[in-house]
Amino acid sequence: MGVKKVKEPVLATSEHVVTKDKSRAAIRFLLTVCLSLMVVAIWEGWSARQYRLHDKEIAMANLAQTLSSQAQASIKQADTVLFSLVDRIETERMRLDLPLLKRLLSAQRNELSQLHGLFIYDQQGAWVANSSGILPPNANNSDREYFIYHRDHPDRGPRVGLSIKSRSTGEWVLPVSRRINNPDGTFAGVALATIYLDHFLKLYNSIDIGSNGVINLISGDAKIILRRPFNDAVIGTSVANGPLFTQLLPKGPSGTATVRSYVDGVERVVGFRRLDDYPLVIFSAMNKEEVLASWRQETLMSAAIVFLLMSILGGIGYRFVRLMQQQNHIQNELLGAQDQLLEINRTLELLALEDALTGLANRRQFDLFTQAEMGRAKRGHTTIALLMIDVDHFKRFNDRYGHLVGDECLRRLSAIIKENIRRPGDLAARFGGEEFAVVLPATDYVGAFIVAEKIRKAVQHSQIEHQDSGEDMVTVSIGVSACSPRAEETPDELIGAADKALYVAKNSGRNKSVIAD
Repeated sequence: MGVKKVKEPVLATSEHVVTKDKSRAAIRFLLTVCLSLMVVAIWEGWSARQYRLHDKEIAMANLAQTLSSQAQASIKQADTVLFSLVDRIETERMRLDLPLLKRLLSAQRNELSQLHGLFIYDQQGAWVANSSGILPPNANNSDREYFIYHRDHPDRGPRVGLSIKSRSTGEWVLPVSRRINNPDGTFAGVALATIYLDHFLKLYNSIDIGSNGVINLISGDAKIILRRPFNDAVIGTSVANGPLFTQLLPKGPSGTATVRSYVDGVERVVGFRRLDDYPLVIFSAMNKEEVLASWRQETLMSAAIVFLLMSILGGIGYRFVRLMQQQNHIQNELLGAQDQLLEINRTLELLALEDALTGLANRRQFDLFTQAEMGRAKRGHTTIALLMIDVDHFKRFNDRYGHLVGDECLRRLSAIIKENIRRPGDLAARFGGEEFAVVLPATDYVGAFIVAEKIRKAVQHSQIEHQDSGEDMVTVSIGVSACSPRAEETPDELIGAADKALYVAKNSGRNKSVIAD
């Protein structure tokens, strides 16, 4: 068959169509460039916004840590004085006369500038002595919360109460108290140290956290002890239903977040921290709007620049549109191929490191993880622990119930092990056959033994039937080892120690956890 020739009108029409397509492509190119500029500007603005918030979260976390250290030190000093006073009163009860006690209180009070006063009350709440040396007639503090608490609770620890107004001076103070006992252990009175709230407020007011920032000192039962800016009306207010106690503290003793205040409804960037030795929480926060004020100005400036660039780009030509389209097409294909390759690689990697039966890490992943964590422990001079777990009489289980039921048993045991190791940095692995291993970074013998017992008891409580085990249920034996590895130590030594402990557990009756020597 011959080749049909193309007529000139068809060529002209084709050229027109091509030209029209180029015009359309030029418009699309302009729109693409403008849209790209807008996306970049929005992304940069959003990134800058997130950076500002993150930066302030870190600043608030550091501030909360600093303030918690200051609060802890101030209260600890007062508590130390109380402890020594109570000890001396109880030890020298018959020889400690009242004038000497008053001089002692005065001397101790003068040693600490943050102390408002030191007081001793008898079992009826009457004033026995104080650091000022002045005893108001018929003065009685039996109605104070701290007195009632110590009277009704026999524990000897310190009590940090809510802020109160001093009856002797009218100043706001933070009470720290301890119980005084008779020789027979009955209630004999209370020793009280009061700390000026101004001691904390002077520091809090010197910190620049914006015009609407707050610093709170909160009791362990979620009541406000002190709030900056100071407002005596909010002292004692419960924030138990606020985000600090419902969302943040359940996740950990310290941290950062952006939340809306339960007290005034203002959204703030916050940092919080529990004190180590006392049931108190430090909460520092900056108004989110103030944090983002400078970011808004910069964003408006960037938007003006982007708009100017878009206006300039509106006057340029459209000659490189087709090339741009081709490059975009190729780039999209490459990105799609890259995503597919990454997904395939992730799947292959998961298959290579996961035990197919139990879903736990396999022996290869266990070896890699143990080697890496051993190196991290050497560098950081920390401990690492290992649990070797073996199913008791598992061969008998397979012989009686069959291998399919045996596999299901291993899957259930794997789920129990995973449920009882909650830290993200821990690893549970199938070591081989019916033997499992759990690697616990930054854990000593005590912590590892606690985890081992949780797993062993959880297996026992699962009541998996095993009539040939001697206990009519599936049980496990666990060997526990831990070390602070030296430079020359290898994972094999840690594994060997745990394996020996497991051997001892198996040979001493099974269904127990044994710590390596």
